[in-house]
Amino acid sequence: MSVETPERRSDPERSGASERAGVRRQQIVDAAVALADAEGLEAVSMRRLAEQLGIGTMTLYSYVSSKDELLDLMRDEVSREMLLPEPLPGDWRDALRQISVRTRDALEAHPWHLDAQPQRPRRRINAMRHIEQSLAVVEMLGVDLKTGGTVLMAVDDYVIGHCLRRRARERMMAAVHAAGEGNGRGLESDPEVLAAIEAGELPRLRLVFGRRGPLGVPPKVDFDQGLEWLLDGIEAMAESA
Repeated sequence: MSVETPERRSDPERSGASERAGVRRQQIVDAAVALADAEGLEAVSMRRLAEQLGIGTMTLYSYVSSKDELLDLMRDEVSREMLLPEPLPGDWRDALRQISVRTRDALEAHPWHLDAQPQRPRRRINAMRHIEQSLAVVEMLGVDLKTGGTVLMAVDDYVIGHCLRRRARERMMAAVHAAGEGNGRGLESDPEVLAAIEAGELPRLRLVFGRRGPLGVPPKVDFDQGLEWLLDGIEAMAESA
């Protein structure tokens, strides 16, 4: 006796429901990113997002299981902006330069990204694509995997360090102006600094800043020039390997 297999009529419905859930979750992530950009990471809460989207908080949790997962998804959304259009440039130096610039631009557009650290991060698709592209670029160098990884870490450290320094500078300059130092010279120096300057211990800093002393405001730096110096070193290493 043959047994008929029932039609799986629900499959298109399930597919449609899954697609709608994915769209809804993307809307939630987009709203969270926009809120963090506008008001800072501390402004992002599940209740605030639910109110902004016009849905119940429990409904929100049906798409994003926790605040921790939301942070993870927000970070991955920023990683999307770091991706180069395929195909990648054929020259490793040009490709690595473009990845570096895109990464810097993404981090500067979303400065909260460096503060958003989920307790249980997951491997997300955009972050993995970013790493895959970076690995494909250093592969062009013809160096071993360990050396290639060190190259990527050096470039990442440069880009992230630049973004952190810029953010520190912006915060310090805001403090300068809040203190009424409209001339941009900076805040009042600690007495120990002034004493060291007067004693001749910091002659170069006195030459640069005058008697008021160094103020801890990081200077503006030329990202492109520093990156070229770094790429010069990587090229020299690869040629001598």
